[in-house]
Amino acid sequence: MCKCKWLKMSVLVGCSLAAGILARIGTFAVWAESGTSSGPAAPATESSPPQASQDITVPEGTPEQLFQFIEKLSKELGPPDTQGLMAFRQKQARAIITAAEKIISQAGTDVPTIDTALHWKFQAVLQLLRMQDPDARKLVPEMGKQLVSLANRVLESKPPVKPEDVQAAAQWALMGPRLGGPELLADVMKIPEKIEQLGFKELATRARGGVLAVRLQMHSGEEKAALVGELKKYLDEMLNSLTQKASPDEADIAVLMQILSQLEYAELDVPAGEYCRKFGELLAKNGNPAIAEAGEQLQGVGRRLELPGKKMELAGKTTDGKDFNWAQYRGKIVLVDFFATWCGPCRAEMPNIKANYERYHDKGFDVVGVSIDDDRSALDKYIESEKIPWTIIHVQDPNAKGPADPARYYGIVAVPTTMLVGKDGTVLAMDVRGEELGKRLEELLGPAEPKPPAPASPSGAATTKTP
Repeated sequence: MCKCKWLKMSVLVGCSLAAGILARIGTFAVWAESGTSSGPAAPATESSPPQASQDITVPEGTPEQLFQFIEKLSKELGPPDTQGLMAFRQKQARAIITAAEKIISQAGTDVPTIDTALHWKFQAVLQLLRMQDPDARKLVPEMGKQLVSLANRVLESKPPVKPEDVQAAAQWALMGPRLGGPELLADVMKIPEKIEQLGFKELATRARGGVLAVRLQMHSGEEKAALVGELKKYLDEMLNSLTQKASPDEADIAVLMQILSQLEYAELDVPAGEYCRKFGELLAKNGNPAIAEAGEQLQGVGRRLELPGKKMELAGKTTDGKDFNWAQYRGKIVLVDFFATWCGPCRAEMPNIKANYERYHDKGFDVVGVSIDDDRSALDKYIESEKIPWTIIHVQDPNAKGPADPARYYGIVAVPTTMLVGKDGTVLAMDVRGEELGKRLEELLGPAEPKPPAPASPSGAATTKTP
């Protein structure tokens, strides 16, 4: 499934490491932004970084001196030959990890400095992973454990503790299980209580939401019942809080968005559509444009999740520039297919849709494609190469509203997304793909009649048409 560009408010805010990293267990899907400079620094106590043929000696020094060493080393290009460059990059990454560890382990190092060092360390680990370094996979869970340990160290330190340090510690803890695995969840689940004991009630609530988001991502069947209860409690409390609060904090909304965006796929007994709709209605009225946009997106997601059993609205411009006429499809079974040409799973599903179209079109089955492509030329080439016979909606008007912009109206956050629509326009099922599509069509329209074989050419006769 390919993720789209919406629901972008990130829960990972206020922390250099967290702002730069999103990790998923198993696939290790990571997006890392560039680190921030630590500012001017005195020269390090050792010589400048050596070339690829030499081992890279990490100097002793203050955090400022070590950051200067890291930044200078990170800009080294290495030798031009492939083998030498690979060797240099590995040495470069290991030296950065060592330097970052020296910064982190120094007594009295403040939280922002540790956070920046963690960022550099992760960038170096990521570099080793990309190079398929044999030891890199071990470094990832070790870093997860380190993050949780550092978070506890900050939260268990003697008051007063700065709120920005508490927030950074909470973010480290939330990243821990994503890197180190679900066995770290038990320690991370204690983090909100520790924050509340320090007197930061709002940050504790935010951390509680963040922990729920991580548990949603990693939950096992054994804890489903407990997780459902805690989720409903948190979401109901947030609904009540947002009803009373004129200016909600963007960070709280970011946590909420992360939970709601995962709820759709969590397979829990929680009414995801209802919650998305209710939160969307509240946030869409907000004076903050970013929060209002998030609200509109949530309204769309809620509208889509609550579609089964309801009539579906559909409008917009087709690829031939005409207004789409949804009414002409009444009396047919229709698959509405939200797709993109850049989406691998969409392309993989296309032969299945075409095969079912050929089998059942004469019996009353049709397809309406809704492309979310930005590149119209890529879409046109795809339609031509695939010889797609059905109508495709492609909205290019930025001012299109409501059903005339179907992808936004239905909160499409991943493709392919499909709806199987009945003869009266009521949505029968969502995300029907693969073998399931053929089974549903046979139930609704009866068995497909076998196509008669093409007439055989006379023995020895050429099959090429004469001019």
